[in-house]
Amino acid sequence: MQLKDHYKTLGVNPAAALPEIKKAYRKLAIKYHPDKNQGNELSEAQFKEVNEAYNILSDSRKRAKYDDERWLSGMGNKTSYADAVTPAWLKNVCVELNTSLKAMDTYRMSQKTLQEYILLILADSNLGVLQQEQDGLTNKAIVAELLRATARLELRYLNEITERLMIIAGTDDQVIKAITDYDHARRNQEKKDKAYPYIIIAVTLALCVFMYFYSQGK
Repeated sequence: MQLKDHYKTLGVNPAAALPEIKKAYRKLAIKYHPDKNQGNELSEAQFKEVNEAYNILSDSRKRAKYDDERWLSGMGNKTSYADAVTPAWLKNVCVELNTSLKAMDTYRMSQKTLQEYILLILADSNLGVLQQEQDGLTNKAIVAELLRATARLELRYLNEITERLMIIAGTDDQVIKAITDYDHARRNQEKKDKAYPYIIIAVTLALCVFMYFYSQGK
């Protein structure tokens, strides 16, 4: 199912502030209100779309979640990061990313965009903050959250991410092992997935040969 463009519905820019969103909503709500368009099914449907868009864009939490889904679907740009970057803030960004991914259709998601978003979280400046603060528990949580996020990524997008996760791990053997084990598991799974069609073909051919000789022996 295609993600709706609520900004387009209200006719506002994705960077629009709340007063502008409210103004656009009021104008469209009056235009398409059922009392002014009785019996007009098209206006009724548009009125519902306008209300749905406003319900999401007027709520800061809903809007942030929607913006993530919209960005990951390739429908728009990601808003810039906050100025005050802390380990706790980065952890929260990772948690919110997984919350957005959980609600998304994998087939609608842009793999390249997701990779770029994760690498944005793992930008040099952010890694510098994590290394400077040396908050082991938070760093460990960030690695765990981002490994979860990459579960939906194709293997070809994974290498650069795991390299940067290793920087966060530093000398923590437990975190290094978690990253290494995850990487090996993904690679082994890809080998199995590639081999699976050939195994099916081989088994099918073996059964055909068996059935042929079995029928000849009767």
